[in-house]
Amino acid sequence: MGAGVLPHAHKDGSPPPEGLPDDLGRPGAGNIPDCQSCGGCCAWSETWPVLMGSRDGEGIPEDLIDMDNERMQSYGHRCAALEGRIGQQVGCSVYAVRPLVCREFKAGSDDCLMVRRELGLDRA
Repeated sequence: MGAGVLPHAHKDGSPPPEGLPDDLGRPGAGNIPDCQSCGGCCAWSETWPVLMGSRDGEGIPEDLIDMDNERMQSYGHRCAALEGRIGQQVGCSVYAVRPLVCREFKAGSDDCLMVRRELGLDRA
């Protein structure tokens, strides 16, 4: 799976990454799912998201990182930083410093839509 760009999905008010449309992940943005009412990409794999490079993960509390496997800690398939209820209302507790793989994931991408189908969120 790719990485999760959830541009305006965090409650800390961090701005969307540069170069992304303002409506990415917002309701009514064409076929792009609303990230804040999904969370599928953050609950897809117990081995994802991985940390890429020596500085990835800086600022993330140590209890949310699986240091032995160089990835985010997970509870089953759910990332430990994911807050809320999947398919209803979610957010990321480390959104401003989330791993690169999460920053690069595109809402509405083939990976996003595949995860939503597999988790039954395509009907949400």
